[in-house]
Amino acid sequence: MPEREIPIGFLNVVATPHPTGAYATALADIAVKPVNYRGKDYAVVFRPKPDPNDDRFLRGQISAWTDIDPSEPSIDKSTFEQVAVESDLKAIFEKRGFNNRAFSYVFDQKKHKLAVELRNDLGQTISISQVGRIFEYLFSSLNREGQTYEVTVIPTKDALGRVLGLKRIDTITIILKRDNVGDHDDGDADDVLRELEEQNTKRQTYIFSRQPGTDGIHLNATNQARADAAQVNGLVKTTGVDDNGDHHTLSTEKYPDIVKAMVAAGGSVFNALKAKLLN
Repeated sequence: MPEREIPIGFLNVVATPHPTGAYATALADIAVKPVNYRGKDYAVVFRPKPDPNDDRFLRGQISAWTDIDPSEPSIDKSTFEQVAVESDLKAIFEKRGFNNRAFSYVFDQKKHKLAVELRNDLGQTISISQVGRIFEYLFSSLNREGQTYEVTVIPTKDALGRVLGLKRIDTITIILKRDNVGDHDDGDADDVLRELEEQNTKRQTYIFSRQPGTDGIHLNATNQARADAAQVNGLVKTTGVDDNGDHHTLSTEKYPDIVKAMVAAGGSVFNALKAKLLN
């Protein structure tokens, strides 16, 4: 197999609280539990194994497939006539998913960050938003009193600037999810994240609307810090007009950070994923 280029996306996964081993335990708990993440598409996450060179990293796979409803009619592709599904096919459809697609992931337990390949060696693809939805559904099933999980698709570094870059901003929505404050460097973003911890708050939503007759919303330092923190711990969404007067609705979740990596012939996808987590 020749060298191939793979796109890689990232998730920020936050367990609160997060004792040692919390993420490995959570990934084991959600393993092999089918989730319907879109239409007739389903997926499972397989239990990861420690990286053989550094058990800080966990290696695993996702499998996604499409279910066929045996109660729905089929079409004969030679005549294009509707045909009822035969009973023997119904039995197969009830037992099997189709168009199976497998993708590798690596989880960094120290940074609680997940990297996943978005195009496999067969050329099959999955989007990072779909991967985020899969893990969000699965991790949320573990939420209990005193233990919660949050999943955010990590955006590009310029995503917030693009979202706040409209000529006139009419509305801003900031959804801030609680993070592990101890993981950060005590900047302004950490201060607003610490508010959630101090107030026993899981998440907080801030909504701003433009005063009529003004040139748009201008966030103060505190709310700018909230927006900075929400990039990887929530989302920031705006509506407004650009320089041409066209109206837009923008969101940081629409600008995921997708990077490329080369995998040599016979090389390990897991090593490529780990390398990007270490960057």
